[in-house]
Amino acid sequence: MAGDGRTVNQADRPSTAVTPALMPDVPARVATILVVDDHPNNRLLIRHLFDDPTAYRVLEAADGAEGLTLATEERPDCLLLDLAMPGLSGFEVLERLQADPRTREIPVIVLTATAASLENMERSLVGGAVDYLTKPISPAQVIVRVRGAIERRRLLREVDSLRAAFTSMLVHDLRGPLTAIRGYAGLLESPSGDPLTERQRRFVARMDDGCERLLRLIGEILDVSKLEAHKLVLVPAPVDLSAVAASAVEQFAPAAEQKGIRLALERGSAEGVALQADPHRLDQVFMNLIGNALKFTPTGGTVTVALTADADAVEAAVVDTGPGIPPSEMPLLFERFSQGDAAKAVRAAGTGLGLLICRHLVEAHGGRIWVESEPGHGARFVFRLPRTEPSGDNGAASGSARRTEPDAR
Repeated sequence: MAGDGRTVNQADRPSTAVTPALMPDVPARVATILVVDDHPNNRLLIRHLFDDPTAYRVLEAADGAEGLTLATEERPDCLLLDLAMPGLSGFEVLERLQADPRTREIPVIVLTATAASLENMERSLVGGAVDYLTKPISPAQVIVRVRGAIERRRLLREVDSLRAAFTSMLVHDLRGPLTAIRGYAGLLESPSGDPLTERQRRFVARMDDGCERLLRLIGEILDVSKLEAHKLVLVPAPVDLSAVAASAVEQFAPAAEQKGIRLALERGSAEGVALQADPHRLDQVFMNLIGNALKFTPTGGTVTVALTADADAVEAAVVDTGPGIPPSEMPLLFERFSQGDAAKAVRAAGTGLGLLICRHLVEAHGGRIWVESEPGHGARFVFRLPRTEPSGDNGAASGSARRTEPDAR
């Protein structure tokens, strides 16, 4: 399938007698296939190959822009992508699919009549495609590869679900003993007991601190597990992001004052701008980012939370005057258990999961998060959320909770 208009030879289409031997059993659920190709004959052929409404739903896009819109709205189980199209090329479409958290998990098969070349194949596969087929190809190959891509996505979802269930069970089992240890440590300090020596009080305080850190780690691991398996529920409601930011700043004000750091909020053009989002989860993002900034900002420094808004989105930036981040560490900041040299230098207590949680929560709201920094010149953590109009109903009150799973519908 390509911009030259060539199609697969209809005579190559497998007969009814051959097809069952080529494919596994028909999946129980209806799978959505999106074909993005500028030639109608190519799209028609794919629709003909998967003409079984009990197993497949085939969507068509005549160009890259339309394909991106459908991919974002429908989250298909497989996407067949032509390379040579007017406007956005297949490579550009693939790049944008991978850049968007809502579409990056869609398996993409490049199916093109463009002249075969190792360069195009490598560029497609490195860019995120799961398969690459060129002419001449048999329809039977297309069917098998598409079925394989759909099954691959189903298995990945199943693995994520099993991992989340196991992690949830494990952390809940760990929580009980830790809570008991903390409770007994508290009893040692009870006024009804014998008075503790100063040394014993220090030991009890360390026990309590250790339990608190482990319980916090357990909670963060559970959050990450749910987020990665798309099981964490968002409860959207009309939200003023500046009010959420102000609440987080207020909570950190005593800690900032104690450390001699100026903590400021600049509401800017975002004041009073309402979004449809989960206020508790956005508060979690602000708490993580502001807490991080305070850790790495020295006494006498400044942490600023700056908000702006435009016609399309609201943007929040947490800016500190800390040591900055080396370029080599910046790509790893939003990954699991990542702590850079700055964290080790200041011996900052943390699990390395806070920024990962921020990334997942922002992406679950359809936004994105990034960092800007130069060593010695502080850091600027920014997240941007689309301006979705509030529905007018409080999601928590109406029960309109939604999962973070991109294609839950």
